[in-house]
Amino acid sequence: MKRFIHGGLVLGLMLGPVMGLPPRVLPVLAQGMPAKEIAEILQMVPVFTLIDSSGKQVLTATIKEGNKEKVVSFFFFNPQDAQNALRQVQSQNAEVAKGARVQVVGLDKAYELAKAAQKDEKLEVSFQPDKAQQEAALKILQAQGQKLDRFPGIPLFFITGGPQQGQLTIQVQDPKGGKSEEVAPMFFSRQDADAFLAEVRKRDPKIGESAKIQVSSLDRLVALMEQKNDPELRRLYFVPASTAIRFIQQQQGNRPPQPQTPSAPRPQATPSPQQQQNPPAPRPQTAPAPPPAPRPQTTPAPQPPR
Repeated sequence: MKRFIHGGLVLGLMLGPVMGLPPRVLPVLAQGMPAKEIAEILQMVPVFTLIDSSGKQVLTATIKEGNKEKVVSFFFFNPQDAQNALRQVQSQNAEVAKGARVQVVGLDKAYELAKAAQKDEKLEVSFQPDKAQQEAALKILQAQGQKLDRFPGIPLFFITGGPQQGQLTIQVQDPKGGKSEEVAPMFFSRQDADAFLAEVRKRDPKIGESAKIQVSSLDRLVALMEQKNDPELRRLYFVPASTAIRFIQQQQGNRPPQPQTPSAPRPQATPSPQQQQNPPAPRPQTAPAPPPAPRPQTTPAPQPPR
């Protein structure tokens, strides 16, 4: 990699104070990215829920708000949390849990369901973050002086470095056979971000001296996409947690369990940022890029019971 992407306003917003968002997706406040484009960005991210043999969600909760009832539909970012929830359902209600299983769907499907919930007072979507990743994100923010006792939202980790602390980028090959493109990876796992950073330091110690892990949140970035039609947001590349990818591969029978430490995608060439006021536009490189993470199964989003 020859240089960094300097995120400008977008990077500044990513590094701003962390604020929690309500369970529902924020309404569009300005002309943002088209919903279809947002869905395309999110579709490579797996989330996990519980379904029965008919495809109906079995993990829902009914809550009362005054005289109204609302059905809450749950999606997990950590497959182990989904498996724990399945065991809990099986122990509490064997009849309901009969034939139930953990199902992976693309985050785009869960996002569409969350958008539909905005128009349905009887429905709500709850995204359950990985608690270990929330704790890792909280430590980063506390080390930066933010006085928080919890991390609100779904954490995303990314790497900055160089004289201007720009965000590191990688080359990703178009799965349809097109040109590779320069993207800014956003990791759902601190461990994967650490592995990526270690590789950067190995390939270019000079950059590694100033490189560090920063944290933002999925909540914030989706809200930005809904509110801003900024080309820099299209450079964001969400990297699913290695543990989630291995779970999918095991479900699909692609490879046996792999207990080793997760590894992150490697940078495709050694980054060497140039300290200049107006860096040239990034050029696609011809170096081969690792294949993208496997797509979640293309099943329709499960529909909660009414």
